[in-house]
Amino acid sequence: MSKRLQPSQEAFEKLLAWLDPDRNQAAEKYQRIYFRLVRVFATRGRADAEDLADQTFNVVASKIDYLVENYHGEPALFFYGVGKKIHQESLKPKPPLPPPAPLAQSEIEQRFACLEKCLQEVTSAEESKMVLRYHEGEGKARIDNRKSLATELGITLNALRIRICHTQARLRPCIEECYEKLCG
Repeated sequence: MSKRLQPSQEAFEKLLAWLDPDRNQAAEKYQRIYFRLVRVFATRGRADAEDLADQTFNVVASKIDYLVENYHGEPALFFYGVGKKIHQESLKPKPPLPPPAPLAQSEIEQRFACLEKCLQEVTSAEESKMVLRYHEGEGKARIDNRKSLATELGITLNALRIRICHTQARLRPCIEECYEKLCG
């Protein structure tokens, strides 16, 4: 995704003043427009509805000097027009990213050593086994393995995913720190 525009505090203040001279009224309009954009994006099936609404506001804020001087009409309509363009742009196919360069054998070994170290330090033996089993296999075999693991644990597949996500969130900082020490 391209680098997003980040409005300055000055641009944000001008945007609020453009919405309404009364700051409280401006804040209310801001919220109404924002939530309407989120609803519109969400009804179009977008899981990133809030990100698209943020992008819309950032684009409008980046043009605020021009808008204050030249736009005559309801500001909300301008936001909705920009939101429509952002949505259309987000639907365009993006060129695929090039595959990452293959890792050197020494780098693979270092990362594996950090993973083993952190599995021992951060997780219990049961969690460690669960994480390793969760990632075993390829394709259908991996899917079947995960279903089997969830059944053995007496939980749903979604609950298993959540457990893995929480465990990986605890592991990640440890692994990154370990790898930084080895390579840094």
